[in-house]
Amino acid sequence: MSETAKTTVEGALSAASHRGSLLTRLYDQPLFLLLIVGSFLALSMIFAKSGPMVGWHPLGLLQWSIIGGAGLLYFVTKLLGAESGRESRRERSAKIRLLTYISITGLLFIAPNMIAVMAAPKVGASFVSLTFAFPLVLTYAFAVLIGLERFKMLRSIGVLAGVVGGVLLAGGGAGVSAEASFWSVVTLAIPVFLAAGNIYRTLKWPDGATAIELALGMMVTAFLALVVFNAAMGIPVIPVDWTSAAASLLIANIGAFAVQYGLYFRLQQVAGPVYLSQIGSVAAVAGLGLGYLVFSEIPNAAKIGAIAAVALGIVFVALGKGRG
Repeated sequence: MSETAKTTVEGALSAASHRGSLLTRLYDQPLFLLLIVGSFLALSMIFAKSGPMVGWHPLGLLQWSIIGGAGLLYFVTKLLGAESGRESRRERSAKIRLLTYISITGLLFIAPNMIAVMAAPKVGASFVSLTFAFPLVLTYAFAVLIGLERFKMLRSIGVLAGVVGGVLLAGGGAGVSAEASFWSVVTLAIPVFLAAGNIYRTLKWPDGATAIELALGMMVTAFLALVVFNAAMGIPVIPVDWTSAAASLLIANIGAFAVQYGLYFRLQQVAGPVYLSQIGSVAAVAGLGLGYLVFSEIPNAAKIGAIAAVALGIVFVALGKGRG
């Protein structure tokens, strides 16, 4: 091999190694993971509202997006040679604990997502995205109640601010149709499910399990639960017509789910449940922006007040981390 060719090969290998090292560092950075997961969460809400416009029932789109996202995530991680925690689960009891874990996390995951995709066309994508801002304060409240964290005054003020934000958000649904008002109230259950899931995943994380395999297990469990629910309720799981728009939306949503939940458990692993809960705050801001750009949804005074209250809660929760 000539010196020029050798230099070119070495340069290419060095560049590839640098890129791999950069990706590895980003995979360990909570802030990077937070911004990506939160933004894709908001994007999935936009896709949910777009579904009926191209012939999809929201839950039909969600069903195939979940399993498609799991399949894409599995393929990509296998291609990249991701490690598995299988060697640490030779005992039957360890396998049972893993199955129990992914079953519960799957149900805690699918419940708020089902509510979100059903509510988005009724109350607006930005309204649904805002409800994802509240798990931060609820997660901290749950953590204090069960002794996972100590009570701290600044953080408790943050929790109170979050509750105020919830009241303002609920008030933002006033003056709309009865159906929209109903879904406005139901949507407020989303942060309760999410906060419970945040605490459970940390407390019961199976020994030796990797973030990717837990994400895959959760998504498959959620898909199976959704299949049963859709079949029982007679919900159509294919679009009215297989147009290019319907197919494109499904493909885009599959990609969004693969990215979002491929990084979701990693964020929990490196940052913990309270930090993870901030994805809702990122989603709230991104959702309002996307809602305005895509659907021309203009936030009213109550939504703006909710943003301010939630932001205040986030600041106090963060400031109170190391103080009494």
